Amino acid sequence: MQLLIMIQGHYGERIADNIKAKKPDDWKVEVWSVPAIIESIIDEPEIYLPGDLMPADLILHLCESSQAAQLLPAVVEETGAKGVIASIDSTAWIPLGLRNQLRRELGRKGVSIVFPEPLCSIDDDTVGFYEKNKEPYTSDIIREFARHFGKPKLDLTIDDKGLISEAKVLRGAPCGSSEYTIRRIIGLKADQSVPKAGLMCLHYPCLASMQFEQTDNGVDTIMHTSGRVFNEAMVKALPKGNKAAEE
Repeated sequence: MQLLIMIQGHYGERIADNIKAKKPDDWKVEVWSVPAIIESIIDEPEIYLPGDLMPADLILHLCESSQAAQLLPAVVEETGAKGVIASIDSTAWIPLGLRNQLRRELGRKGVSIVFPEPLCSIDDDTVGFYEKNKEPYTSDIIREFARHFGKPKLDLTIDDKGLISEAKVLRGAPCGSSEYTIRRIIGLKADQSVPKAGLMCLHYPCLASMQFEQTDNGVDTIMHTSGRVFNEAMVKALPKGNKAAEE
């Protein structure tokens, strides 16, 4: 797969670095640092594109402004991409109206776009954490990304004292927080590991927004949702019958 990652600061840099370090060997990854754009409505997006963007199968949009998101149709046209993952770790970066506009415009081109809120909520079939707001998708190219990066999948071993003795990441969050957290849950009592593990995950530190805003869960912070994403992975990995898995 050829993956183009669009970034605009530390948030995107850390995710891009993690993906480059852990990607499958046959992936080719290019990172484009999108310049700051002053104009609020972009009439000529092509003037902001560099002349040497590689062809891409998938675009991962990690930019921190609505202006950068307005470039996506032009970037798709330039690279030939068939799928776009546009992270919503702050709703201000891609407001709802712009999301709907991008769905319509890219849909007419036969290009799938998804808006995981937060980015670590993407899995093999859906984006989003809360059941009422989960959004299904059918794009094979997006699914290829989500096989390797997205909603964490864990493998936990519990010893005869009820402690977590081993922990492995089968699929990690794109930011790298999953690997950070499992190193710190070794030795925890399994039946007390949730919600402690989710809090540890946020200590990475999580770069999702800490602002209370209208999210998929009502008025909440996207950062708190990220912690719940990891706790869900813990619950699924704990042996059935464990107290924490039943709560």
